[in-house]
Amino acid sequence: MKRLRAVHVCVVAALFAVCAEPTLAQMRPGARVEKTYGIGLPRDMDRLLIPDSEYPVFPLKPGQEAYADVDGYRIKDTIKKITAFSLQSLDAGELYWGRIPGTRFHQASLDFMASEYAKLGLTVRRQPVDMAPLWYPTKLTGSYSAGGKTGALQTLFPINETKATPSGGITADAVWVGIGAAPDLAGRDLRGKAVLVYSVLVPGGRSHSASDRAGLFNSDSLITKAGAAMIINVIGVPGNGQFNPEGAPEGPDAVPTLTISQDEGFMLRDLLAAGQRVQLSVSLEIEEREGLKTENVYATLPGISDEQLVIVTHTDGFFQGAMDNASGMATAIDIARHYAAMPREQRRRTLVFMALPDHHHGEAGRALAIKTYDWSKVALILNAEHTSQTLLYMYNQDLVTSNAISARRWYVSGSSALQQMVKQTLQDFNVSVYRVPERSAGGSLGALTPLAPAFHIIDHVIYHTTLDVPELVPAVGLAYSERAFLAIFDKANGMSMADLRGAKLPNPLQ
Repeated sequence: MKRLRAVHVCVVAALFAVCAEPTLAQMRPGARVEKTYGIGLPRDMDRLLIPDSEYPVFPLKPGQEAYADVDGYRIKDTIKKITAFSLQSLDAGELYWGRIPGTRFHQASLDFMASEYAKLGLTVRRQPVDMAPLWYPTKLTGSYSAGGKTGALQTLFPINETKATPSGGITADAVWVGIGAAPDLAGRDLRGKAVLVYSVLVPGGRSHSASDRAGLFNSDSLITKAGAAMIINVIGVPGNGQFNPEGAPEGPDAVPTLTISQDEGFMLRDLLAAGQRVQLSVSLEIEEREGLKTENVYATLPGISDEQLVIVTHTDGFFQGAMDNASGMATAIDIARHYAAMPREQRRRTLVFMALPDHHHGEAGRALAIKTYDWSKVALILNAEHTSQTLLYMYNQDLVTSNAISARRWYVSGSSALQQMVKQTLQDFNVSVYRVPERSAGGSLGALTPLAPAFHIIDHVIYHTTLDVPELVPAVGLAYSERAFLAIFDKANGMSMADLRGAKLPNPLQ
């Protein structure tokens, strides 16, 4: 506890579930239920968090001395400054908390990025962005009743873009349908029911097995078609976290679709297993906010040529969003620090840092950057996103942490020489990645790949959840990632744009 700033004591205490029982309007993630099921997060953070000092550290190899100035602890301190804006939104009582574009909390994070770049001597430019209409849940209450007992459902959270309940809410009998695959639903009458479906992250908080996005069981869509009144996905992560994935059913027949922690979901399961009638009552209010404004932030560090290395980050995030994407934001700032400390004549190419505001909320910022920025001089793009995370394991009924860095998915486009260089450099700097790279770029990088050669690494296990906290973003992994990025840039600076691009890179601008 001493390693956390005093300003967050109340929030941290809530994560450890030692605060007084909260109301739903004031709820902090991590509320306890009477019975728990295995070791889990956030409620067992006091047992599961690993000090940064306990992660193995591999020394710099010969030839890597130029990157000794990269300090993972410094990067992590910046992450905590960014997640503080998210915690301010939680303290303000926002149900939809985090760095949500169009809110003052997200604007504070953009201002922070601009200020940090300016302090380093970069030239900062802001570009106004007209946001797409913003789905914004404003009020949520949930409760259960069984056998004369009633209680609040404290870890309910609406899945992004789901529909609201009618004004009076919904009260319905609960049924449990397992994983909700077609055989589980065969012969079941789900009309008007509150359907509980067990869903596992595959592997991360943005996709889960019940959603169409995963392409596994399409459970939520099948349950919607069966006429359910509402759907509650019991997320199969031990503990009492909250989860905001994507992939809520759409269309005229869509019903409110929410997530709930495994602790509370299994509590409801056990009541049903005991033969009790369980009723769930849920009320969800949602606003469609239109006419909101945000901005792209560009920061430029000149080199000796007008060719450019572009570092892209997205600045919005759900909950604390420590890995997604405070880790990328903090890494980008530290890349700027590294190069700003050099004489200009040692920077072969100009560096441009782009902070894009609404990756999870319409991508209007990225679309505007694609349309208005001159990409003709861009030699290489880095998407700085999700750079370090603790490796987690499911162990029977428990969730356990380890003192290892999770492997990342990865992508690189451009010439075969660039692709091989990126792959080898990640290995040389102790950055573990999946054996098979992505077929196409994910994250913020996607639509940018036709514009210039591009690369990224991206971890995606606990994002979009209340598990995405700074304490699960290891400092050593932050250092390894940034050093690899710097080495890739420096090696790329020894290659011409033609060498980087290769013969087959599509470029719609030509």
